[in-house]
Amino acid sequence: MKIRIDPLDKIFSEYIRKRAIQLVGGCEVCQAGKESWKNLQCCHFNGRGMKSVRWDEDNAIGACFSCHQRLDSFPMEKVEWWRKHLGQEAFDMLEGRKRQMFPKPDKAALTLYYQAKLRGMVQNVTKLGDVNAKQ
Repeated sequence: MKIRIDPLDKIFSEYIRKRAIQLVGGCEVCQAGKESWKNLQCCHFNGRGMKSVRWDEDNAIGACFSCHQRLDSFPMEKVEWWRKHLGQEAFDMLEGRKRQMFPKPDKAALTLYYQAKLRGMVQNVTKLGDVNAKQ
C-alpha cells in the first residue's frame, strides 16, 4: 500500500533537509557536503506509516540517497546509528512517542509550526549573509 503524501509531508521534508544543510552542510550520516537541500532525502527512523511520529523532528534526518538506502537496508545498523545520533534518553523518548495512539497529530498545527521554522531558517540565513557581506 502506497502512503499518500500530503502538504504537511512536503513542508516537513523541506524543513528536515534544510536543517541538515544548516547542521552539517549535507548528509547527516556520512557528512558529505551538498550544494542544496534538494540533493538530500528525508529519512525516517520509524516509517511514515507510524503517524504518531511521522512528523517528529527526532524521527527524521536529511540523508543522501546512498545513506538512506543503506540505513533502510540494514535495520540493526539504523537502530544503532539513530541511538548514537539522538543519545539514549532522546532515543527512548522517541520510542515511547511511537507507541502513543492518542491524541492524533494535529496536522494544521504542525503545518503552521514547520512553516514558522522554515521562515526562521530563511531569516537566519539572510542575517548570516548580511554579516558575511560586511566583513
